[in-house]
Amino acid sequence: MSDHSPPLLLIDLDHTLVERDGASDAWAPAFCAAHGLPAEAAAAVFDLFVADRSPAGFARIAAAHGLPHSGEALWEEHVAHEAARTHLIPGVPGALAALREAGWAIAVVTNGSTDIQRAKLARTGLLPAVDAVCVSEEAGARKPAPEIFHAAAARLGRTLTPDAWMVGNNPATDLRGAHAVGLRSIWITPTPPPPLPPSHPAPTYTAPDTPAAAALLLATS
Repeated sequence: MSDHSPPLLLIDLDHTLVERDGASDAWAPAFCAAHGLPAEAAAAVFDLFVADRSPAGFARIAAAHGLPHSGEALWEEHVAHEAARTHLIPGVPGALAALREAGWAIAVVTNGSTDIQRAKLARTGLLPAVDAVCVSEEAGARKPAPEIFHAAAARLGRTLTPDAWMVGNNPATDLRGAHAVGLRSIWITPTPPPPLPPSHPAPTYTAPDTPAAAALLLATS
């Protein structure tokens, strides 16, 4: 980092900045109930959904089950549903505000659908709270691939350097990805943290939540 560059933070979205209400396996039964399909259709609907989570996938669901909706309409309904069941983790807005006030540049780096992840950010008010967003679908790479981390930094006009940080809850994607590109990391995990598999690099720090991680970052800068 040069003398004129703000400290750089890459941060995960799900289970780091936001949580989702309700179990994932409840979606298909709720979809069937909302669209007048029998309860026993839920497994087949879910299989089609998992095979292709996109407007085209929803078009196949509609065709297979005789629904009068377009794939785009069902996809938009699903995006709205996913955003509606998303809420901020307590303390996150204040933590991000404190980091930015201290001069940190913040980019969200998340795996998933661009439509859904950006809808979550918009609903929870996080878009103006960060400086950039990089979603795997639009980046063409998923964590832990190095390309998505480099793409996130590039959206801030930056390159990755060893004094940048990655904060996230998933060792397989966040910690391994950070290690692969030479970043320091904070693992969001319960205290005491569970043991990591031998194939996973150890984080620089652990923290029970993002506000606690932000406090660690502020202490380093």
